[in-house]
Amino acid sequence: MGNAGSWRELAARNLADYKIFDISSSDRVSEDGKRGTFYLLNSLDWAGVIPVVDTAAGRMIVMIRQYRHGTGRLCLEFPGGAVERGEDPALAVSRELAEETGYKAQVIVPLGSLSPNPAFMTNAFYAFVAEGCRCDCEQFLDENEEIEVSLVPERDAVDLVGAEDYGHALMTATLFLYMRYRGLSL
Repeated sequence: MGNAGSWRELAARNLADYKIFDISSSDRVSEDGKRGTFYLLNSLDWAGVIPVVDTAAGRMIVMIRQYRHGTGRLCLEFPGGAVERGEDPALAVSRELAEETGYKAQVIVPLGSLSPNPAFMTNAFYAFVAEGCRCDCEQFLDENEEIEVSLVPERDAVDLVGAEDYGHALMTATLFLYMRYRGLSL
């Protein structure tokens, strides 16, 4: 294997701003003198949460179904969204959970943080589990959100991975972290 090292930024330029992300270029030099221009997608950090409701039938996961414009279809996901600048990711998922589902948690537990794509994206994704959830308010959706909420048995949520409407990579990664947290296997 080669010797991977750090790169130092020499200059940066903002190229375009598209509201939910911007594009920049970065001129960099490696420790061994290689130079290059790299293009970066800069976005707010994101956070997702697996909300758990304990029922007589066992652990149920609060999931949402919504249309995703990138794929052009409905997706089954865990609640989540953008972390506003300066906002604690745990508070962001608590806010998103209440807004999207009407559920609130007794405890929010961090599962880990991931890089959505370290090759060119600068943001992070934070995964959480929300224990002791209960529905105690109405949904408060953004203007263009239409979200259907459902309770899915924990095992079914695991078994859905890879299904046509359950292919969101960050949701799958969150589920992996949740399974590790719970000591579950496939």
